[in-house]
Amino acid sequence: MTNIKCLITAGCSFSQVPNADVTWPVHLNDIVKPETVLYLGQGAAGNGIISRKAIYNTSEMLKQYKPEEILVGIMWSGFDRGDVYSTKSLDANYIDNGPERLEYCNPVKVADKLEYYITNPHWSDNLTKSYKEFMVIEDRIMATLEHILRVQWFLKLNKVPYFMVQYDHDCFDVYPYKTEVIKKSADLSFLWNQIDWKHWLPIENCYSWAKHESGFGFARPPDPHPSTEQHKAMVERIVLPFLVDKKILNAIL
Repeated sequence: MTNIKCLITAGCSFSQVPNADVTWPVHLNDIVKPETVLYLGQGAAGNGIISRKAIYNTSEMLKQYKPEEILVGIMWSGFDRGDVYSTKSLDANYIDNGPERLEYCNPVKVADKLEYYITNPHWSDNLTKSYKEFMVIEDRIMATLEHILRVQWFLKLNKVPYFMVQYDHDCFDVYPYKTEVIKKSADLSFLWNQIDWKHWLPIENCYSWAKHESGFGFARPPDPHPSTEQHKAMVERIVLPFLVDKKILNAIL
């Protein structure tokens, strides 16, 4: 047993449960063994959906648990993925993922109703076409930084332990706005500099670590989603030591 009684994980398809592979939240749950686990991973989700799901569900769990009994883990997604809130039905991309399709389709739910619509630049539905027409790279990077800071400040305010990591390089990095450029931009650096990097796993991102450091292969090349073995290795060799080092997990596992 550990001191953590509630585990909350959020992200895109790299963090979705269930999925074609057994993703990192399941492996972490197997180790921590909390009373309650909330798998909030949403296939194709952008950072707006991720941040809102994390804040809403953590606020709900704070009604049942002490802050120190909750652990939040977030794997941030691509900056160019968007979301639109609408009480009206929109012409948006729909993905049928079998019996669990409500975890991977439009519209999606954050709190009460299915009223958020996801957009992805590689989709061709009318909502995404409109999104791409007005999308500005700087604005999307700025939004991602704001989503991260909003969650960081919320968790810090409520004294909830947490960790974060990027799913792949395009959480921030895309030409011409590489990380080095963000740090030098007056419009972006003031946000970047407020992120508390001490709460981030000591790896570049999940995909790069899986490919170059895990020692395991991808399940369905060229599909970039990490395999079960890669997810498990990341939890055992990166996530768990990080949590113990930060004294987030107090028990000897």
